[in-house]
Amino acid sequence: MRRWIKNFIIIASLLSVSCTAPGLPSNSNSQSIEILKTQDTVEVRTAFGEVLEVFDAPNLSITEQRARSAAVKVRSLLQGGHGSGTYMIAHGRRVVVTAAHVVRNESVMAIDGRDGETVVGQVVFADHDIDIAFVVVPEMETRTAVRYRPQRRYDERLVGTTLTYTGFPSHHDLLTIRGYIAAVEKEHLVTNMFGWFGSSGSGVFDQHGRYMGCVSGIDVGTLGLGVRIPLESIVWVAPASKLDHEIVKVRIITSVVPQTINAFPGARAPRRGGLRD
Repeated sequence: MRRWIKNFIIIASLLSVSCTAPGLPSNSNSQSIEILKTQDTVEVRTAFGEVLEVFDAPNLSITEQRARSAAVKVRSLLQGGHGSGTYMIAHGRRVVVTAAHVVRNESVMAIDGRDGETVVGQVVFADHDIDIAFVVVPEMETRTAVRYRPQRRYDERLVGTTLTYTGFPSHHDLLTIRGYIAAVEKEHLVTNMFGWFGSSGSGVFDQHGRYMGCVSGIDVGTLGLGVRIPLESIVWVAPASKLDHEIVKVRIITSVVPQTINAFPGARAPRRGGLRD
């Protein structure tokens, strides 16, 4: 009889461990489960030392993962070339936020997602002084929209802020770039991170997922005899804090959502020349 009772207790204990293994610790058992994180892995252990789960530690932050899932390519239907943008939810509508110089003076733009998906969006707001534009789009199947949470502060306290963006520089596909704000000047954020033609319009986020603005251009230096060269590690970011947010809201909520159209070819190679593409 004692052996039967002992076996029953062992089986009950094993069932208790197996039932709790897949889940994250709750408030009631938070002291009995330990999460150990190293540079490469994360281990979930019980208080008795048993390893419940081992998985790879992500190399990208949550903000970077979301930015990659929301990054789109923005193309002109008339003039060729491309920029980048971010698929977002703003004021109850799906929008792509990009640089104003990417949309130029056009009223509609082609938005490329993944796996050949292309939708057509309506440009509802473009501030060419700040260099940010909003394009209302239909729902996309291959992209996941992030919430539009603009940074509203613009002062020296932003210097040193860690940044990230995902865009489509040159012929590349989904490059995730990291950097930081080096200066706040000339109504823009001057950052130390890589940029190149085609990355214009990429959504720039801080570590908390706030939308800082979009990639506006790269700096240009002089290399003797008046030769000008692009400084691709000095990137100008158009600050969302400078926008008239009330006008943006009105333009978005009063817009008409375009119908989904998936009949456009893939993006062309970016055009070269100048600070902005």
